Amino acid sequence: MSLAEEAKLRREGIRLIMEVGTGVRAKAWPTIGTASVYFHRFYMFHTLQEFPREIVAMGCLFLAGKVSETPKKCKDIVTAAQNVFPTVYGDKNRNAFVDEIMGIERVLLQTMKFDLQVDLPYQYLIDYSKKFKLTKTEINSLVHTSWTFVNDSAFTTLCLIWEPQVIAVALLHLAITVRKVNIGLPDCWWNEYIANLSNNLIDDICHKVRLFNVDRFI
Repeated sequence: MSLAEEAKLRREGIRLIMEVGTGVRAKAWPTIGTASVYFHRFYMFHTLQEFPREIVAMGCLFLAGKVSETPKKCKDIVTAAQNVFPTVYGDKNRNAFVDEIMGIERVLLQTMKFDLQVDLPYQYLIDYSKKFKLTKTEINSLVHTSWTFVNDSAFTTLCLIWEPQVIAVALLHLAITVRKVNIGLPDCWWNEYIANLSNNLIDDICHKVRLFNVDRFI
């Protein structure tokens, strides 16, 4: 399998998590975000040929709900999956589908060696933006934009490469750039939080997220 094909299948798996997650009223932070990280971590150790993304995605969502203390019943995930993606899940027997999710949950736990705590960028967006010399409304708007970018970043493997603090800085920077906002701080405002974080690195992260937004429509 080519890297491009793997990236495409990963994106499809994350889309399943996000849309079924929305169907069971899970939130991006923490449940859907945590499930997305589990999904990417799982495929560091297994292949997409070995474990179908559509089952792994639902197992990640189910497990993330438990870990983030926002549990969803497995049967509710099955119902949402069959409603939202009938062409993917519609032909599955409900009881067999539940068993598949329970089974892949055990594989997920073993694969990640029960190391299930995930730190996500969302809180850092809020914390870092408090120092911006903007009105509360302007800050909220900027956080909203960067929050959307963090959601988009889940379709990439950035969570496997960079700490959530770095991703938060980069995508706040992207939001500032896109919205053309003067935050009233030095250009490298992030030095207070993360030392020696280069503009090139930040630009690379931003490029990967913006590239996803181009690829999603192809």
